[in-house]
Amino acid sequence: MAFLSFFIKRFIAMIVVVWAITTLVFFLAHASPYDPIRLILGQKYLGDPRGYRVMRHLFGLDQSVWQQYTNYLGGLLHGDLGYSEEQTALGTPVWDMIRSGVPQSVKLGGWALLVGLLVGLPSGLISALRQNKPVADHANQFVMMLMFAVPVFVLAPIAQLIFGVELKWLPVAGWGDPGLLGVKEMIMPVGLFAMGIAGYFSKSFRSFLLEVLSQDYIRTARAKGLKQRVIIYLHAIKNTLLPLATIIGPTIAFLVTGAFIIESFFNIPGIGSITVTAATSSDYPVIEATTILIAIAVVVMNFLTDVFYAMVDPRVRLE
Repeated sequence: MAFLSFFIKRFIAMIVVVWAITTLVFFLAHASPYDPIRLILGQKYLGDPRGYRVMRHLFGLDQSVWQQYTNYLGGLLHGDLGYSEEQTALGTPVWDMIRSGVPQSVKLGGWALLVGLLVGLPSGLISALRQNKPVADHANQFVMMLMFAVPVFVLAPIAQLIFGVELKWLPVAGWGDPGLLGVKEMIMPVGLFAMGIAGYFSKSFRSFLLEVLSQDYIRTARAKGLKQRVIIYLHAIKNTLLPLATIIGPTIAFLVTGAFIIESFFNIPGIGSITVTAATSSDYPVIEATTILIAIAVVVMNFLTDVFYAMVDPRVRLE
């Protein structure tokens, strides 16, 4: 019963957060001073007032804001994200525009997360086991924190200049081509994206492992004569899995925000790139839809993290 109560409370909180984000995004978009219909019509607006009124009615902008808000929420509940106001995609459902970008963003984020884990966790392990050693710990953590701290928008043009323009080892843009070229196109954006993740997990895993190694049961295991390898891999690392689960949410948030920059620099047709394009053309329905989808992804991942943590650690349900 305790877990069921915890689950229901977290689920309701998730729904409330999603509703609040949806409401905020809607009213912020409609508070903009730009008239999307004027942007669509351009110079035609001055000589075609009737066409302007027809377009406003077509997009439901002649209704009150609260009526538009009610219609928008109703559409979202039925999976309707609205229609693009972009002139070149007039009348195109927003979902048709962004559904091709979802797999690309997931692919980019998934590979970056995998590479980041494969680099960050061993780095944190070595650093913790060789604590205060000049190279294994201090130099290692300096490099990891540098990877985490330096913004992607600083690293991306430098990497493109060095590896793409000067050395000509990797393509400076592109994504999804078949064969070897497609793999080469992925190396630079995935590698740059994974650097911050690797640094974050390395520092976190080092802290978690050092905390576990200082516990009484670890000292007891050593006193019993257990081998260091057994203590580390059978006892210590196992007990860092729960703390690691708590940083999944922030990692997903990092993947979302970082995707905007990476996709823009490397011309990757993902959600981030679509959102930036929509923002430059004031295509409000697309901006609203992509922002809400990204927010939902972050909120859902945090919800699943809380549920997983509560399943394996009953103390969480009682707090």
